[in-house]
Amino acid sequence: MSNRRARARGPALALVCLWLAWAAGAQAQPLPSEARQVGERFLYAFSRNDRDAISAMIPKRAENLFGPCPFDRMPSLYDPRADGRVGAVEFRGKMSDPGLPAKGIVILRLMEEGGTKIWRVRQIYWYDELPKGAEIPERSPTDADQRQEPRLREAAKRFIHHWLAGNFDEMAGLVFRWWEVDRRPPKWVRMTRVELKARPTTLDGIRVDFKAKLKILRILPRTVRGNIWLVKEDGVWRVRPLTFAFFF
Repeated sequence: MSNRRARARGPALALVCLWLAWAAGAQAQPLPSEARQVGERFLYAFSRNDRDAISAMIPKRAENLFGPCPFDRMPSLYDPRADGRVGAVEFRGKMSDPGLPAKGIVILRLMEEGGTKIWRVRQIYWYDELPKGAEIPERSPTDADQRQEPRLREAAKRFIHHWLAGNFDEMAGLVFRWWEVDRRPPKWVRMTRVELKARPTTLDGIRVDFKAKLKILRILPRTVRGNIWLVKEDGVWRVRPLTFAFFF
């Protein structure tokens, strides 16, 4: 497998939890049993690439899909880079939730719509220090990738602009809906145990850190960590997909 293909698959298969550093010292809060069950079902479904089950647990309304804007104002956007279909843009600025780090990264996916290639937001991470091994482009390796850098910055800026304005319907048209993309179930990975721990936030819903145990090829143990954000919609707990992070 080429390095480019490995990097392109990384954000889809091994999403990095980038909030754990600042959250480690926070006081845990009770996690309702219904929310815990949904969080566990979501993680088991993700480990099996069960996109039907995942989609059933995603918020249906755009305002719940994204939630209140975590940015206090438009952040500085810098160091855009692309590697094939995967792009990244760093950000730094003041957050509306004082617990969130002041920096992070927007991950984007290159799509083709109506014969035109366009960048869509796939994931947003906040972090104090980017973990080693994060499958995120480090640079734009080709001339073609470098030409995409201004478009990446503009796509990230447009998304955050609408988030700040509360234009949730506009935001919904600017995302790569990874949870709707069919993927074959992995035959060599099985999740055996999940631990969830709620963290405080000034935004809505419940931010939850998790640790999960996997078995690779039925015998090799592996621990993964990450974060999910749960929100209640029509009395049912659901999971926000753009702030879901999963690190193998």
